[in-house]
Amino acid sequence: MKEKKKSLVVRFMLFHKKLKKSVDHLIFPDDLKCIFCGNDIPNFDDQPFCEECEKTLPFNVGNRCIICDQPIKNEATVCDFCQREKKNFERLFSPFLYGAEVKNAILSYKESNRRYMAKAFAKIIVDYIHKEKPDLKLNFLSYIPLTSKKEKQRGFNQSKLLAEEIGKLLDVPVICLFEKIKDVGNQKELKFKQRRENVLGAYRLKDVKLKKTDRIMIVDDVVTTCATVGYCSGLVYPKVEKVYVCSLARETVENAKNQKKSVEVTYL
Repeated sequence: MKEKKKSLVVRFMLFHKKLKKSVDHLIFPDDLKCIFCGNDIPNFDDQPFCEECEKTLPFNVGNRCIICDQPIKNEATVCDFCQREKKNFERLFSPFLYGAEVKNAILSYKESNRRYMAKAFAKIIVDYIHKEKPDLKLNFLSYIPLTSKKEKQRGFNQSKLLAEEIGKLLDVPVICLFEKIKDVGNQKELKFKQRRENVLGAYRLKDVKLKKTDRIMIVDDVVTTCATVGYCSGLVYPKVEKVYVCSLARETVENAKNQKKSVEVTYL
């Protein structure tokens, strides 16, 4: 009798889960519309954006730094900055450059509470990772945290939600490794050197058991100078085998210079 009752409870829970998923899909049909312009798309599983947007989206293609994924205009394989200063992560994966439709979509996702967009963003990132490094093996994912005040104001952590969707696609668990203990304000308003100094002491590593054989990936929505992801990577990389980073987009050399930054290495 108890087993029968238990079976009924399990079946009800599964039914409730499926019903919730169906209702969410009716409200947010995220596999029917282009994530950038809202036009109909034939197959979300093929790509979550339409053919027209594909022609204009700022894909991160061409010669790029094999460490920070920054576009390089010459034939070098490592950018000037990564040659001068070793990163705390093995490789950064960013499928887009931060501009045009991508910038608008990310701002809409974060500031207009459009959480359903995380699923499409995650698919784009995972497709890019599979293309760039198909043999990548990970033990778990983590993400860049917000202060509790900021997360309460926004209603969610965009990087955490993105990590959870990526985790589903890669079948990799998501663990909260870091805690943000200081509000550093808007990093975009600062020059490169100021960004690095500003982020010092802003995050700390939580009390999580790590193995020297662990391979982890830190998720963020946008990477500009690598100051934040670099600092968080530095907190964890001595304790694990490898640290990777991914984001939906990263800043370009030109855009960084145009934001009234110092001309002294402002692009990473």
